[in-house]
Amino acid sequence: MKVVFKPGNAYEEINCFDFREYEQGVVLHDEKGYNIGYVPHEILSHIEPHAGEEVAFEDGKPPSSDDEYDE
Repeated sequence: MKVVFKPGNAYEEINCFDFREYEQGVVLHDEKGYNIGYVPHEILSHIEPHAGEEVAFEDGKPPSSDDEYDE
């Protein structure tokens, strides 16, 4: 995955294998599970998958947060 963030005037990227989201930000992990970085939510722009990491959804689009509450 590629994590894009903006700590100042320019965007920066970090490639990681996995991440965990916490209240204050995201912790990035390599393939062995080691922490390789931390990005606070305040400067996080977005996280995008590398080629081959995309998830296919049944209807072609990811579920919205409203779907959790549908009955």
